[in-house]
Amino acid sequence: MKGEMILMDQTTKSYKREQGLTIEQLNAIDLLITGKIDKDVAKIVGVNRVTVTKWRNYDIYFQAELNKRRKELWNVSIDKIRSLIPKAIERLEQELESGDGWRVALNIIKITGIEGGQVRDVGHDKPHKILNELAEQRTLEELYTNSD
Repeated sequence: MKGEMILMDQTTKSYKREQGLTIEQLNAIDLLITGKIDKDVAKIVGVNRVTVTKWRNYDIYFQAELNKRRKELWNVSIDKIRSLIPKAIERLEQELESGDGWRVALNIIKITGIEGGQVRDVGHDKPHKILNELAEQRTLEELYTNSD
């Protein structure tokens, strides 16, 4: 009987959202962004695997928070990669002096997109454009928030 009780506690629970995500959902998001699979997340959080899968596939609030956290993690990763660029450039400079330096040079040109006369997008360089973009984002956020 006790074994059955545990199974019932971990079955797919229907819940009524009154305010924000549940603690279980927030914990699940923390685990998912570290690369854990639904089965492992469910076991750690104390819910059924199907529940985690349903949150990921059908709960738009869960999906939105998961996406937000993934973007945050991605931005941190991009910043780390950017911090490595000076070292990488130094190393490339050393390689340019080697016998196959021309190959290194050619690859650098291809990777950067310089051969096509393109400049990679690094964001706006005019303050008013940044402000306009922020205003557009805020307007969209308010529109979606007010439609709930």
